[in-house]
Amino acid sequence: MNIINALTLRHMKLNKKRTIVTIIGVIISVSMLTAVATFVTSFLSMMQRVVIEDTGNWHVLYKDVAIQKTDAVINDKNTTTAALGKDIGYAPLDGSKNEDKPYLFIKAFDAQGFKNFNLNLIEGRFPKNSNEIVISSQIAENAGVVYKVGDILKLDVGGRYLDGQKNPLGQDAGFVNANTDHRGERFIAKSAKEYTITGIISRPGFEPYWAPGYTVISYLDQNELASAGTVDISVALKSVPGNLYQKSDELSKNAGISSDGIIYNRQLLRYYGVISDDNLLSTLYTLAAVVLVLIMVGSVSLIYNAFAISISERSRHLGMLASIGATKKQKRNSMLFEGFVVGVIGIPAGIIIGTLGMGLTFILVQPLLGAISGTQKLTLVTPPAPIILAVLLSIIIIFVSAYIPARRASKISPIDAIRQAQDIKLTGRAVKTSKLTRLIFGFEAELALKNLKRNRRRYIATIFSLVLSIVLFLSVSSLSLLTQKSAEIAKHNIPYDVMVSVTSSATAQEKKDFYHAITKMEYAGESSIEQTMQAVLSADGRLIPDKVKSAIEPNYKELNIKTYDISFDIKSIDEAALNRYAKELGIDVALLKDTVNPKGILVNIVDVNMDNKYMRLNHFNIEAGDKLKLTHRIDNEPGEFSSIFEVAALADKTPIGETSLRNPSQAVFIVSEEVFAAMEAKLPEKYAGTDVVDMLIKSSDPAKLVENINEYQKHTSIADLYIYDVARADKQSKQFVTFIYIFFYGFVVLITAICLANIFNTVSTSIALRKREFGMLKSIGMTPEGFNKMINYESLFYGIKALLYGLPISFVMMYLIYGVLGNSFEFAFAVPWGSVLAAVVVVFLIVGSTMLYASSKIKRENIIDVLKEENI
Repeated sequence: MNIINALTLRHMKLNKKRTIVTIIGVIISVSMLTAVATFVTSFLSMMQRVVIEDTGNWHVLYKDVAIQKTDAVINDKNTTTAALGKDIGYAPLDGSKNEDKPYLFIKAFDAQGFKNFNLNLIEGRFPKNSNEIVISSQIAENAGVVYKVGDILKLDVGGRYLDGQKNPLGQDAGFVNANTDHRGERFIAKSAKEYTITGIISRPGFEPYWAPGYTVISYLDQNELASAGTVDISVALKSVPGNLYQKSDELSKNAGISSDGIIYNRQLLRYYGVISDDNLLSTLYTLAAVVLVLIMVGSVSLIYNAFAISISERSRHLGMLASIGATKKQKRNSMLFEGFVVGVIGIPAGIIIGTLGMGLTFILVQPLLGAISGTQKLTLVTPPAPIILAVLLSIIIIFVSAYIPARRASKISPIDAIRQAQDIKLTGRAVKTSKLTRLIFGFEAELALKNLKRNRRRYIATIFSLVLSIVLFLSVSSLSLLTQKSAEIAKHNIPYDVMVSVTSSATAQEKKDFYHAITKMEYAGESSIEQTMQAVLSADGRLIPDKVKSAIEPNYKELNIKTYDISFDIKSIDEAALNRYAKELGIDVALLKDTVNPKGILVNIVDVNMDNKYMRLNHFNIEAGDKLKLTHRIDNEPGEFSSIFEVAALADKTPIGETSLRNPSQAVFIVSEEVFAAMEAKLPEKYAGTDVVDMLIKSSDPAKLVENINEYQKHTSIADLYIYDVARADKQSKQFVTFIYIFFYGFVVLITAICLANIFNTVSTSIALRKREFGMLKSIGMTPEGFNKMINYESLFYGIKALLYGLPISFVMMYLIYGVLGNSFEFAFAVPWGSVLAAVVVVFLIVGSTMLYASSKIKRENIIDVLKEENI
């Protein structure tokens, strides 16, 4: 070790507090960079495993590959595994109680296919030849048709066809019933097959919920491939390249496969980042980049200030070295060596703490992810790439933070460095203050302001640190708020927990009596009993905003549409729910009970997704007081009946249902029970009985409430009941959003920690470096009261100046973040005013308390010792 480095280490030991604070700053920065990199890789890895569990382990599927061409795909250098499969066809399922699922859908896999598609065997074994088959457990549970292992199925196998179409329908096309569509599908049998059931499996993840056939799977015998003609090949890749689509096209040409015959596992590939048109994923990646930039900026600020604030002391130290022969390069290298030492200690510690911290976080949040990830857990994944990235970024941050002050220090002449002529400006103009300062605030305030101006570099560094802390904190708060608003739009928010519907024949009053009994049950909270009748509004084009028109019909301008038929759900709600709703909207509930001039509440918010962009829009260009003509019709029946309603108020949510609607061709109009009954009484007889009565309930324990309802039903005349446990069904999306919130709130806490550490380090170091100055003021008679006043005014000036710069820059950053999210979401710009207020209060609080803390330590020291002190 050369003498310069030895002296640098000695200087760092003499200034232990500043050295320790700098190392802690590096550890915080590196740990956050490591945590973000580890979080991204671990989360993507988990989501890849979740998708593989659901859809199978494949990236690309080549359809209808000729048997003689299969080797080109199977033996490709990037192929890990290749599973062969074939769609055999459909067969009617006799006795199915599910009208929308009247078939069996027969597939065949080779041995690799049974592995790759993660089929869960409940009972028995997988088939070993083409005459054996495993069936889905849903056949018994959903269709009500019971088969046992060992049973023989005699099936007429064929295809589903629509009139006028040559190509058969697949599993992606739901059952087309001739009762609802006069072009209903036809089944054409082509062959008879006999299978022995060898096992029962869970519903395969690749089977769509709307599929018309229950999946059953046979074995694709290698010895019978020649007669198969063509097969499907599902390929799992060794690595997923960015040019996957190009590579797959090239491979398909070599195998003689049509480009239309390539199917990509888009669900899986999106987590590899290779789907170019995924706006939502692009937005998430952009936000991740924003997070990294914010961390880097905060880290550079924290570490840079540790060097820059104390440059005056380092300048004196380096000036003395220069006076005895140290070159510019040696002075520069001294500062860089200090950065190297800090990095050698801080970077490994930061990586360890960041990795362990993320691992602990995953353990704590795992219960929230149970419904999202299924059997897959969010485990710590630490491939070399993200760790190397964190190390490189940390090295860059430390180098930049140390190099700028090192370069500046190397240029200062020995005399100027020792005199600190570059830092302290004592010209009259430089330290001139307004006479009003002394007049209004007194001598101490004027002295405080002169102190700030006297050492301009230290003053600028401190203000920069405070401004950056404000900008970082408010940017992250805005990112969290706007991301939450985006999540609310993207996720269909259903704030009730249980929906109950009587499906057996019963009058509307009998249904309501049953529902009223539920309101008195244990675990039943706020509820809404809704009676719904369908109507149509033939809306003039001027009543529909342009963006809503585009959502209804993208080519509305070319088609020159003048009116739009909007389906209306006219809903009456019970007295208690109506009172709550009217109170929320600030209207007199009595207005809604006028049966002579009926009035209602129009839910005027709709969420739409156009071109992968989520938007929350006003549904209509309508104001309170406008009238609506709602028309009642019955399909295939002549004539219609209309009702005129006045819009009493506009709402941005339904009483207890969805916060907004998703179908731009559908709207909700809320009325009182009295108005609904009066309207129903006026309707012609043929419209009677067309209404539906449901109950929506919030519950503290939905599962137990459902048990209570089922038990109560046994003692009533209600025969059939449909209960939808929304809380259970919506658990996955709610937990996912909660997980996102935890991540962002955690990030806010960490950024806040960096900001607070930055402010504390900046201000306390600045005060510590002024010990001799304060000692001198005390030596010439400044009283403790005057000293406190001076410190308080300095805190005030620092805070005001920081806010004058920080708040405008923060608002610009908020709008830029809003613009990034605008690629995938559209909603009104929002400012986190609570965070803004917190930032204003905390800046003054932290600066003031830090200055008082640092200065209180100086007060206790001997004046002579302080004047002699060179180190901190």
